[in-house]
Amino acid sequence: MKFMKAVMRMTRLRGKADLGSGPVLSTLIQLSIPSVAMVLFHTLFHLVDTVFISWLGESHMVAISYTFPVQIGVFAILEGVGNGMTALCGRRLGEGNLEEARNTALAAMGFAYLLCLIWIPFLFPYTSNIFFRTLGASDPETLRQAWLYNMWIPPTFILISFSYVVNSVFRCQGNTMIPLKYFLIANGLNLVLDPIFIFTFGWGITGAAAATFVGRAAGIVYLIKKLKTDSEIQLPFKPYIKLSMLPLWGKISAIGFPVTLSTASVALGMGSVNNILSGTFGPQAVAAWMVGLRVEDLAFNTLMGINDALVPFLSFNYGRRDLRRMKNGMRSGLIISAVITGGLGLVVCLFPFSVIQLFRPSEDIARIAANAIRITIAGYPMVIYSVIYNAFFVATGFSTFGLITQIFRSLMIRVPAAHFLSRILTIDYIWWFQPISFLGAALMTGLFSWILLRKLKRDMDDPKDPACAKDF
Repeated sequence: MKFMKAVMRMTRLRGKADLGSGPVLSTLIQLSIPSVAMVLFHTLFHLVDTVFISWLGESHMVAISYTFPVQIGVFAILEGVGNGMTALCGRRLGEGNLEEARNTALAAMGFAYLLCLIWIPFLFPYTSNIFFRTLGASDPETLRQAWLYNMWIPPTFILISFSYVVNSVFRCQGNTMIPLKYFLIANGLNLVLDPIFIFTFGWGITGAAAATFVGRAAGIVYLIKKLKTDSEIQLPFKPYIKLSMLPLWGKISAIGFPVTLSTASVALGMGSVNNILSGTFGPQAVAAWMVGLRVEDLAFNTLMGINDALVPFLSFNYGRRDLRRMKNGMRSGLIISAVITGGLGLVVCLFPFSVIQLFRPSEDIARIAANAIRITIAGYPMVIYSVIYNAFFVATGFSTFGLITQIFRSLMIRVPAAHFLSRILTIDYIWWFQPISFLGAALMTGLFSWILLRKLKRDMDDPKDPACAKDF
């Protein structure tokens, strides 16, 4: 009832959310709903690509399953820059220092552009093949299809970098509607162009990547226009990199680099699990897990939207030294996540085949994917808890806690659990490695959150320490 009243109050609000004094639950709903929608549209980017590509044949679907860790790696870099910038920029705005907030955003943009150079090797088939062979791909056609899709990553990464930083800037100012509209434009165009480029033009798997590029480019035009009219922080599209940005790059990296490593550990863990599944059960198991992951994303990625809303809220109030409001924010985040993510996860768990059939899988792959989805979603309450408190770690500058937790989950628990279960269980039940890893992460999150809350309470109660909200 409280949640529904907050939703009704939110629908009457206009303009930016009041991060510092508005009703906490209503403010977070106002921030979260567009953010969740935005992440779902981001998921739709990959879901639409995967659906159309799966229609090309099972070999193309297997190739896409190997490119999934690369896509995670791309966004691992951006999440690091974006989260580091959001935490610092939100904190500066909470302190009332608009000029420093502008400098932080400008430095983040230059840093993101510089990191685009990392993906240049994917332009060339030789270096691309070396990478995918390390993930277990060996078939020449699979390697070729993976390269044809990923060769678009370097140019697309430039567009993604700009949109990621700009959308973070708007969220720091309490505006989540403009990022949402960007994704509506980009995804709408991608949806229209995918079948045209893939089938009508006969570009195959490359057409899916090209459609994504064009959709992103159209969204960038919209963001450039809105920066001029709706933001107190201006950012140029052209690269602007100066050595004087180095200190800010260091501060952004101190918060963001653990986030990048955390997300990258997910990619590494997925690659390791791919090898286990492929070696034990064959490529059919890898394809089934890929389908399952895409369907699970519909529920799981709503948490990423709530996280994106919570980080600027917590960092802003961290700058204001308001621990009580931060605690209320985390409680509200748990309520919103339980309603949105929990509700959507329940629907996906009950009716997985409705979405699975979009991929036109074989009967065996569909059955295996459905089992994977249902077993994984059983662990969602633990995932919700971990993700909400990870936003707390990032906003306060203690993102290393989130890194340790993620490595513990993805590599130290999930991979050994998958290896062990693959030896004693059939392919229908091996997926219990997911809830097992979620439980381990939740326990570690509880320990770190207890430590951090005690530290912040001591710091904020100490009148001799007015600088506790500064960078760590």
